Amino acid sequence: MRSRIFFLLTISVLLSTVADRAVACGPYFPIIPTPEFFNTNVTTDFDREENLRLWQSVTYKDMDLDAINEAVYSSTLSDWNNYVNGSYSYCENPFFAYLNNNGDDEIADFMCVAKAIEEKWASTKSPWYFPRNRDGHSTTGEYNAEIACCKAYSGERLRDRYAFQAVRAMFASRAYSECINYYDSAFALVSDSNLLKRMASKYVAGCWSRLGEVGRADSLFAKAGAIGSIKADNPVALTATLNPDAPQIMEYIRHNCTDSAKLIEIVPIAQKMVRRKKTTGRGDWLYLLAYYYNEYGHNTRLADRYMQRALKQRFSCEELADLAHAYKMKLDAHSGRIGSLVCDLQWIEDKCTADPDTPHAQEWTRRLRNIIYADWVPELWKKGDYAAAIALCAYADNMAPEPLAMEGDICCNWNIMDFLRLLLPSDWLKAIEHKRNTTDYGGLAFQLMGSLNSSQLAAAHSSMMKSTPLNDFLHNTIRTDSDYYYELIGTLALREGNYARAVLYLSDVSPEYLRTMNIYRYLQYEPFVIYPSRWRVDDEWEYEFAAGAKPTLSSENAKLTFARRMLDYQKDMRSGKTADDRGMARLMYAIGRFNSFEECWALTQYWRGVIPGKFSPNLRYDWDDDFAKRKYAFLYDYNTSTGHKHTEAIYNQEVEAALAMLTTDEARAKAQYILGNLKTITKRYPHTAIGHMVRSLCDHWNDWI
Repeated sequence: MRSRIFFLLTISVLLSTVADRAVACGPYFPIIPTPEFFNTNVTTDFDREENLRLWQSVTYKDMDLDAINEAVYSSTLSDWNNYVNGSYSYCENPFFAYLNNNGDDEIADFMCVAKAIEEKWASTKSPWYFPRNRDGHSTTGEYNAEIACCKAYSGERLRDRYAFQAVRAMFASRAYSECINYYDSAFALVSDSNLLKRMASKYVAGCWSRLGEVGRADSLFAKAGAIGSIKADNPVALTATLNPDAPQIMEYIRHNCTDSAKLIEIVPIAQKMVRRKKTTGRGDWLYLLAYYYNEYGHNTRLADRYMQRALKQRFSCEELADLAHAYKMKLDAHSGRIGSLVCDLQWIEDKCTADPDTPHAQEWTRRLRNIIYADWVPELWKKGDYAAAIALCAYADNMAPEPLAMEGDICCNWNIMDFLRLLLPSDWLKAIEHKRNTTDYGGLAFQLMGSLNSSQLAAAHSSMMKSTPLNDFLHNTIRTDSDYYYELIGTLALREGNYARAVLYLSDVSPEYLRTMNIYRYLQYEPFVIYPSRWRVDDEWEYEFAAGAKPTLSSENAKLTFARRMLDYQKDMRSGKTADDRGMARLMYAIGRFNSFEECWALTQYWRGVIPGKFSPNLRYDWDDDFAKRKYAFLYDYNTSTGHKHTEAIYNQEVEAALAMLTTDEARAKAQYILGNLKTITKRYPHTAIGHMVRSLCDHWNDWI
């Protein structure tokens, strides 16, 4: 019992550490997810799906399709021979059970013939196959028994199926002319809509192709929906003309929609299909046009008009209808249509949270984040609606299936999570992951806030906290605690040198919150002393702190203490009694300002990266190398922004100006001592109190002269 209690206590401490100390990491940039919105990598076997439903119609209408698929497509000739001979265990498959219970030998006999043809054909495709007649070509005679059996069938129920198998066997035996003649005879009175006739026509098309009649073959392929087998330059145009309602057309387009050249050729066909009165799935074609004009046509307004029309039409499948709805959310961002955003977010969130560990739900999460990162955030930022942009971005950050932080941060270390994954139940772990994400400074939203000035962020925060339909929805996911925002506003004010505002906001940040920040330990160094030069060791900066650098342990809020001291120096710079007082205040102010960006960087920043590229924006987007530059150029860059890049130059100017203000040697000696210039003191001001002190502290002061 003691060990179990100890374990639980240990875990409690670890949970507190992970959940609370995770708040000051980053900033890191998530790679913009690039999920599928129109394109697809999935190939649907439409013939198989229709065939399964046909088997339902000739057996039992409520028969499980998976059971039919297993019996018809996954079984072997051996399975069916064993069933016919009574040695196959059919109890586990409803299809076999149905045949057995109803004594349906007709279907069983057919399946034996079909599987025999299938296995013979499969053997000819094997690299180990060696034809019996040794000429390496003809297989005539190998299928004679099966072809004869198919032709001998005199019933009506499976007539088209036997005819299809005969065509298949003749094609496999390379009897192309015989295959064509038999097809014309056997299917002469069968409707073109018949699945078995369409499936057989593909083999006949193959026969014509091998006989050199490519145009004739293409026509048959088009009518059968075998668009991938067409040799014509524009297979979509041919299929749309001969078989406009074939579902394979849209699937083919979706497979090739990232090829802009192909898509340009398809646009006129899509427009024609939209105008066609009898077009089924008109929504598919309108959605295609919306996708094209937004992605490649550079006409978002026209894309939006097509999308609005698409959503009023029927789609060929629920998947495309859902994708169109999601893509509409991207277009809404550009048109400023924010009124429906809450309903849309609720709709897509339901898809993200339903069975969250499944690839389907994770792909919808990626779509949600893409919609917000790639469209809503940049557009809202462009319009100056920082509050909505930040809140939406934070919502997307917290919907991420994995934490956004990267390895190697000097402020964070997530190795503890690897340990917890070995110990904790999955439901505990999910709760920790969620809390960690919602308290993490590593999201893009935090970087957005850091790209504003303190006044803008204060206004944005005030707007974010108001009760509106959008805010009320987002508040369920994003952070709303004032400590989080006030600490950042105060830090931005320190960065700007607006110390009065920094005091105003940092005064309202609780000490408990500050102690949970991972940068807390970096705030314990005195910002008003001179630090020695740095040197690089193993790609990291190392410091040798000056003797006078004392931790500021007297204050829990080092940022607030720093801001108040800087305000005091500002006041003395303006109204000090003497020029020496004003000059010394200016010197101390310059040192504090410099250190707040350098050695005491945690006063104005949340990370200090030194490895090139490691802390650079990572807003990559597939097929768009300029994405970050075009849409996120406004992000604050610590490496190039004024106040960081020119810190040392500004500091040197201020120090020179401060020294020039001093009028007495005592003040000048004190200033040089603060700057660490002992040689200057012994040479120029040996007679001052500071000079005497320097001589008394070192036996070899003459060595400095």
